[in-house]
Amino acid sequence: MDEEGQMGEVLKEVFPLLTGRDLAACICVCRQWRDVGRDDFLWRRLCASRWPSICLNSSNSHQRSTIGSSTIGAIRGYRNLFSTIARSKRNRALPAPKLCFRDLEFYVDVWVGRRSVYSAIVAGPVVQSRIKDPPEGICDSMRQHLLSSEYKMSVPVLPYFQFSPSSDVSDSDDGVCSMSMLVRRKDSDQIATIIDGSRFTYVDGLEKRAHAYDYLHISPLYPFLSEIRAWVALLLVERPPNTMAEVFGIELDFLDTASSDDEVLLLLDILDWK
Repeated sequence: MDEEGQMGEVLKEVFPLLTGRDLAACICVCRQWRDVGRDDFLWRRLCASRWPSICLNSSNSHQRSTIGSSTIGAIRGYRNLFSTIARSKRNRALPAPKLCFRDLEFYVDVWVGRRSVYSAIVAGPVVQSRIKDPPEGICDSMRQHLLSSEYKMSVPVLPYFQFSPSSDVSDSDDGVCSMSMLVRRKDSDQIATIIDGSRFTYVDGLEKRAHAYDYLHISPLYPFLSEIRAWVALLLVERPPNTMAEVFGIELDFLDTASSDDEVLLLLDILDWK
């Protein structure tokens, strides 16, 4: 047996031990490696190890041991089938959002019981720009949070309003603190809901934030999208224990669903605008 034949025998022993990615790379080395690596027997082994069902005869699919010429792999070729199914997913670039922050207005209302304690119309660019200059009187963890590079949307509250964590999170409607947030498209004069009367039922004493959330109302055009939550937080000035805290800002967050300007705009675009 000549040297090329000996190499071919070695390749036939080694190639069945490789992963699909490595075998595909070997095919590109030279003509001999390509000819050996294209043997459909090798690729059927790889397909059988990952998707055994595609090696079954479709006419007798209830018999797991039946493997024949009418398998989808035999019809399309196991190498072609493997490369088609196992092709690595590429990160697709997001489409350009149709909305922009300058065309949005946010309507914010906060109540304690039935008493309105804060109402404001906030321009979209203000929400986008976030609080960049932390005020005096906040704790170190809050200051670090505001100055971190983590994506967030926040707006300053002027004047400050008071918040009492000890009573506002109670079950009584008279003392509970709640919020609503609507967003308006100035280009079409439509309004959508982000937060609808959600209660601040949790206060992070360490970071001085009171949290509430609501599920977004997604347009019926996207029936398979649900359970996307919008979180809001009241940002609190540090005060002595058992005293009323003051709210200096409001933060809006969509957590892992949207963590950039473009992602937020794309998410807002699929809301149920009316």
